[in-house]
Amino acid sequence: MDSAFNAMLQDNQGALERLARRYAGREDWRDLVQEMQLQLWRSFDSFDGRAQQSTWVYRVALNTALSHVRKPRREHLPLEAAPEAGCTGDTRDPMAVLDEFLAGLDPVARSLLLLDLEGLPREQIADVLGLTPNAVAVRMTRLRQAFEQRFLED
Repeated sequence: MDSAFNAMLQDNQGALERLARRYAGREDWRDLVQEMQLQLWRSFDSFDGRAQQSTWVYRVALNTALSHVRKPRREHLPLEAAPEAGCTGDTRDPMAVLDEFLAGLDPVARSLLLLDLEGLPREQIADVLGLTPNAVAVRMTRLRQAFEQRFLED
């Protein structure tokens, strides 16, 4: 089991780190990756092969990330994160714009967008989130429209 688990972790480490960075932020993302790895280890024996291994990994990692977000914690806002006086939205870093958009989404919508950005096919996103592929397509269209309305239209 150890070698199979290690191979699975190696195959999915980049995805775990990207997911953790989006849900935990600068300070805590490494801790969240460790939580994800621990949860994957604890539930590795329960993987029965009905879904693709990557789908199962995303599901476990996503559940762990959502649990992490729900934990009560103190907000620490570093000084460099404060907006500068006279700074307009037009000069913002694209990642900051995406982070702002993600922060305003409900957990399912955030997960949907992040999995899409990871390049997962619609069917796999549907499996991970427990939606139909059609529902994934409809929600992605709505998310894109909301993003365009909020950040691209003047």
